[in-house]
Amino acid sequence: MGIRELRDRMEKKRYMQKKATEFKLEEIKSDLETATETKEKLEEIARKYGVIIATSPKLQDEIERIRRQYGIPKESIITQIITEEEVLRKGAMGIGTKIDHEKLGMLLYQRALLKRKENGGIMTFAEAYLLTNTGKLAQKLENKDIEKAVKILEKKKLIPGTRQLKSGVKIISFFPIELTDDQNEVLSIASRSGSVTLEEIMLKTGWPKTRAQNVLQTLEEEGITRKDESYAHGEKYYFPGFIH
Repeated sequence: MGIRELRDRMEKKRYMQKKATEFKLEEIKSDLETATETKEKLEEIARKYGVIIATSPKLQDEIERIRRQYGIPKESIITQIITEEEVLRKGAMGIGTKIDHEKLGMLLYQRALLKRKENGGIMTFAEAYLLTNTGKLAQKLENKDIEKAVKILEKKKLIPGTRQLKSGVKIISFFPIELTDDQNEVLSIASRSGSVTLEEIMLKTGWPKTRAQNVLQTLEEEGITRKDESYAHGEKYYFPGFIH
């Protein structure tokens, strides 16, 4: 396989991953919009995402039952749904629009809750941008808006905060996750491309195979990484929170 063919294949894979992410986000938005319609929908969302949308007074009796049934922590109960329209507010004298960073933070937090099963509750700022730069907010957000929104979430103690990996990539932790030095090392390597192979970890760290496998397996158990079962040349893992 030539270099150009390999590059084209990699670009195609990145494009497909981006489209899959966009489709998933549309599904999340649709689920949020219909979350309060029936108790069946409420339960479906609890089962699918591990969160409860507790905004409908008529379904309050179902919430505790569903929470116990699926083992959902109380911090994963959403009591108010923030819409994209609410993030936009009119500018001075009603001219133009401005970003309400507090509400942008809550919108990001809600969507991060719904992606917790997929990425383990950590993501890069690039992923956070993609998660909110949609619909009414498309092309209206800048990276600095995400940074301001995340700082507000930190100040309100809704999230543990951010951390910078050895690679220089800054990630957001939306939920308390205690990571070991080995896990942070793997995250740093994965942050460069969004995926790693077992062999790559062993080569870059000098670890024996068992140590590298153990770290990847614990990250998989946390929901931070997923094993690529279609990879035919060893073991490969991808990190949904690290979009490239």
